[in-house]
Amino acid sequence: FIFKVLIPIIHAVDKMFLDGKYSVTQEHIISTIIRYQLSQINLPDSDNSNEGFIIATPEGNLHELPILIADILCQLNRISTFYLGAGHPAVCLSEAVNKLKSKTIILGVVSSDKWVYEKNIIPFLKIMDKNLKHKLKVILGGGRSIKFPEFKHIEDIVLVKSLQDFDTMLSRIQ
Repeated sequence: FIFKVLIPIIHAVDKMFLDGKYSVTQEHIISTIIRYQLSQINLPDSDNSNEGFIIATPEGNLHELPILIADILCQLNRISTFYLGAGHPAVCLSEAVNKLKSKTIILGVVSSDKWVYEKNIIPFLKIMDKNLKHKLKVILGGGRSIKFPEFKHIEDIVLVKSLQDFDTMLSRIQ
């Protein structure tokens, strides 16, 4: 359903918006319908012993559908999650990571008119790193290869280009 129906619909709606066939309001209405349908998927809690992946987007990035799908894919692969939603300031997200003691965070980082990956990701990660209290692996969904600086607490940055690649990566964790 996710790969054969949902993602093609999302891509078609994005294309129609970019081509000027849909207004921003029409795109948001369809996104709201999809978001509601995704929220109706009720999967059992994972019984594995991992500490749980945190799933969120950085402040200014409101692309919630990809991280909702990432959350479902984690659950389908029996990986516990803490779904925090979209648009978090780096300091607040670091506080959540510290409290939840998660060792992995999945950040949806698809660029938009209000949030540009190449411009915003490094400053965001620097602030997060400064406020973290333990080592962290960062998975960037939709990110591209750029030169990242050395971090004190962020020990690994993994770039995932598509939700299909993310699902494959998750299947290897078990």
